Amino acid sequence: MPNSLIKRSFAWLILPLMLTGCTWGDKPASQAIDPPPTNAKLDAEPVVVKRAEVKKGRGTELYFLTDAGYVVPYTVEVPASKEVAKAAMRLMVKGEAGEQMLPAGFEPILPKNTKIKALNIEDGTATVDFSKEFLNYPADLEEKVLSAVTWTLTGFPKVKEVNIWVEGKPLVEMPKKKTPALRLTRNRGINLERAEGIDISNSMPVTLYFLGQTPDNEVYYVPVTRMVKRTENVAQATLSELIKGPRQQSSLSSAIDQTLQVNKVNVNKNMVVADVGEQLLQYSADHRASKDAVGALVLSLTENTGLKQVKLTVNGKQNVSVSGIAGDLTKPVMRPEKINPQSL
Repeated sequence: MPNSLIKRSFAWLILPLMLTGCTWGDKPASQAIDPPPTNAKLDAEPVVVKRAEVKKGRGTELYFLTDAGYVVPYTVEVPASKEVAKAAMRLMVKGEAGEQMLPAGFEPILPKNTKIKALNIEDGTATVDFSKEFLNYPADLEEKVLSAVTWTLTGFPKVKEVNIWVEGKPLVEMPKKKTPALRLTRNRGINLERAEGIDISNSMPVTLYFLGQTPDNEVYYVPVTRMVKRTENVAQATLSELIKGPRQQSSLSSAIDQTLQVNKVNVNKNMVVADVGEQLLQYSADHRASKDAVGALVLSLTENTGLKQVKLTVNGKQNVSVSGIAGDLTKPVMRPEKINPQSL
């Protein structure tokens, strides 16, 4: 099966409800699923940063560029200060301290010698003022630079949109491809792609989570925004596209089997409720759900609905076991605070 599951992602580590404290792991894949590379390092230990334990810094989710060309979240320790968002931006500059914190295949995306002259957060808007070196980016990275800045800053609880300034003046548009640089939100997407045959005037974005792999064979979650036909049932559209998987020519893999059936999905004010078919249980000989599949479902559904938890059932059954943990899916699963924790 193309773009098949890479087993046992390190990334799905923080589950505050019944899964808290459990170590996730999968049994060998069934014959229906292509096996992972034989040299893959797939049993990384979880790294959980608790705020009460952080004295010199805090775990902050920043966005970096991978060798496969994707903008991907990765959590690093940002020095504690009143200007933590400004300090976070500095770690995203080439040649700065953040470069030494990254796993193989990851690199900072902001041009070398870029200075963060100021960063102000007010009324839900983060305004970041860069030095002129910020404009020394390759033209083909223009969208990716904007995505990295936008998704990093909107990861802070009070930030909903981002304005980019250079040398004390608002940057209305980027100079090389004329991409707007003011009032940026996550609605503009990340690692953007368009589904085949979609009329852009009647489309909407859905952000899906697939799996990437470093040169050291560590796996991590990659957000990909796909433009799809507009519909009021965003959760249904999310599941449909997630099941289709990544594009054939991409380097990404899917944690979801393409035969997975969706019985029903709906959204209430507190959570997404999704009932899927028994195909979710085919990842192990004892018919348990893969933690990677659960992770991809929860991340994708919460990203697109704005909710924080997902109630999953399989053909109406709630007591579904997940490979590598002692508990089951009786309780809703919370979205993790950090997607790709430090130390892969």
